[in-house]
Amino acid sequence: PSSALVMQSLRVFSLLLFAAAASALTFNVDPSKEECLFEEIQSGTKVSGSFQVSTGGFLDIDCKVSGPDDRAIYSVKKETEGRFTFIAHTSGTYRFCFSNVMSTVTPKTVSFTLVVGEPSKSQVAKSEHVTPLEKSVLALSEGLAQIQAEQEYMRMRERAHRNTSESTNARVLWWSLIEAAALILMSAVQIFYLRRFFETKSRV
Repeated sequence: PSSALVMQSLRVFSLLLFAAAASALTFNVDPSKEECLFEEIQSGTKVSGSFQVSTGGFLDIDCKVSGPDDRAIYSVKKETEGRFTFIAHTSGTYRFCFSNVMSTVTPKTVSFTLVVGEPSKSQVAKSEHVTPLEKSVLALSEGLAQIQAEQEYMRMRERAHRNTSESTNARVLWWSLIEAAALILMSAVQIFYLRRFFETKSRV
């Protein structure tokens, strides 16, 4: 019984190695440049991801996801945020590219989350060999990864909205300072000309 328990524990651990994993990162894309991320993915694996532009210009970017055969899986242009989900059609290196070629001056800050699920059950273990406990472990692991990705996506949105709010507040502050300076300047000019006017009248 103890050896059977050890074997089952090892099988559960091996399944966990294939379980869904979420990764998140934030990076800059310079003007007129393209940044690509690469991930080795097995055929039949469920992949989902999301991105958000938090700072830079009009908060837009081009995104393209390509398979090992250069087939476009997902492609959008000049988007602030986006989400995608697909099943890997073949094993190999998948590319996730973000292009800022539309901008010649402003860099963009992009937050990106990628969730790579477990391969199809046939690559991990045949369905008749997977116990209910192992199925539950796989389902729970994938669910936790999805929750983690959703939390990261909400953090990205909150960060982008906070940056937008701070930028708007800064612009309002500068505009208020410019208005105040313009009023002071106009008042000073009016006082100067009024004084000149009365000085000229008094001389006459």
